[in-house]
Amino acid sequence: MKIVWVVRPAEGGILQHLEQLLKGIPDLEIVVVAPPDLQEWAGTRRFVALDLVDGLHPKRDLTATSKLRRFLRQEKANVVHAHGLKAALVTALALTPTRHTGFVFTAHNALPQSSSKFTQWISDRVQRWMFNSMDTIISVSDTVRSQIVRFAPERKVLTIHNGIASARFGDYPIDVSRASLGLDPDCKVIGTVARLIPSKGMATLLEAMSLIVRIMPQVHLVIVGDGPERHRLEQYAHGLGLGDKVRFLGWRDDVPSLMVGWDCFALPSFSEGFNLSVLEAMASRLPVVVSDLPSLREAIVPGKSGQLVLPGSAPDLAAALLHVLKAPEKARAMGEFNRHHVETYFGEDRMVRCTRALYEGLLT
Repeated sequence: MKIVWVVRPAEGGILQHLEQLLKGIPDLEIVVVAPPDLQEWAGTRRFVALDLVDGLHPKRDLTATSKLRRFLRQEKANVVHAHGLKAALVTALALTPTRHTGFVFTAHNALPQSSSKFTQWISDRVQRWMFNSMDTIISVSDTVRSQIVRFAPERKVLTIHNGIASARFGDYPIDVSRASLGLDPDCKVIGTVARLIPSKGMATLLEAMSLIVRIMPQVHLVIVGDGPERHRLEQYAHGLGLGDKVRFLGWRDDVPSLMVGWDCFALPSFSEGFNLSVLEAMASRLPVVVSDLPSLREAIVPGKSGQLVLPGSAPDLAAALLHVLKAPEKARAMGEFNRHHVETYFGEDRMVRCTRALYEGLLT
């Protein structure tokens, strides 16, 4: 079986998801078609560079479509699997007007919404055409699925939740984690892992932190991740007078060992498809305080896993975090519940098995 992946510019959770699939189905021939800077990431898999860029760039998009069309005609793959909305659009165009292959799309994020009625009208029609050209659409959450079924038959759209290898988390020395960050063993630590973009709500987290330290001065915030907002957020933290109470670590490959030293996990996003970092925190036996978004409700059980808060509200976020930090016994019980919950419902193996079964089903 030959499968061609078309991957949009990606990092963070999407790449982690794809790495899990590459590792989990090593016997299938997967050809990765993606922007040139992902070649090293693809490792030993066959790689074809394609100039895919986010946003609409008509000349570059048409050139990419033409190149992909020629490649797909030459390869005669059994399945073409697009990852991300931009990759899906270019792939749908490349497979038009006729195709003799299975066309699969994974929606890793919520569908974009525009404040312009005309732009949204155009977007809706393009998405309807695109989704109806596909054989199967994978959504990473039921929330994303509910958006897609507005444009495509329900039978075409299935949810395969993201999963993680929980065995990688929660089994590291706490004191080593704290020492690596120069943190006192007796301090309280709030941690987060996110790409530093506006939709992740990191400014709200900093504002909440400025409220928390007035009540619990021993609290520290650790932010793992990078992105275009990093410099602005660092300046904002300084302006809030947080000083050494906040540590920006950038992207790290030792997240499992870092999380062990935290007391709770926070994610104040404004939108999410389905977030892997939340699952990692739960597997690390951490209570979680996250935005009250439909997709995140699919992962956590309020009161048992942690707290849901109003997106964008620093006072609500601060109150929820303080509630967790001031009740260590209850926080530990939440952490144990989270570990069991992730192992039961969000295992990496389940996600890989479902995706493989989908590929094989398209050949029957």
